[in-house]
Amino acid sequence: TEFPKYGEYHANKVNVAIHMLFVPTILWCTLGLVTWLTPHALFAYPAPIATLLASIPGPAPLANATALVMLGFIAFYVILEPLAGLLTVPIIYSFLVTSQQVVLEAPNGIQIVLGVFVFAWIAQFIGHGVFEKRAPALLDNLVQALVMAPFFVFLEVLFACGYRPDLHRVLRNEIGVRILAYRHAQKHKTAKTAE
Repeated sequence: TEFPKYGEYHANKVNVAIHMLFVPTILWCTLGLVTWLTPHALFAYPAPIATLLASIPGPAPLANATALVMLGFIAFYVILEPLAGLLTVPIIYSFLVTSQQVVLEAPNGIQIVLGVFVFAWIAQFIGHGVFEKRAPALLDNLVQALVMAPFFVFLEVLFACGYRPDLHRVLRNEIGVRILAYRHAQKHKTAKTAE
């Protein structure tokens, strides 16, 4: 599955903690940046969705590229793990609305988003370089890493709350096998280089 591929890059507890904080931050900032690039509605929500959105307190999300991308993320997450994928909807919705509001309404909103975005990425690379001592997953597969990272973090939170312990155990085992294989390959590579 996709989870062990991403998980094998995250064995160090400090790096995992950095990711738990900054992966959602990067997602939020990315939504703001895309909103800044596409600040106008690109489509109209279908009537049932528009009615549903109107019933939710606060502003409705702008029907722009960010809304389309997040619908794609949610669909992918639901395919991977249906219940967990559905549970991401309120979080993604709040990220979508708040990031759009900061960029479109706050004075210097785009500068704030850019500053936080850069800081969050620096933290991610420090987590990998200093603590994990392994290149991030995005260097092997950019799309897989960027799409999977938010869901992986969300699943880690769900697992900590007791969600599907059987799935958590299976994924942890698969990730452990992948990490051991990587370390063995690195050790073998280092030994060959020393010869």
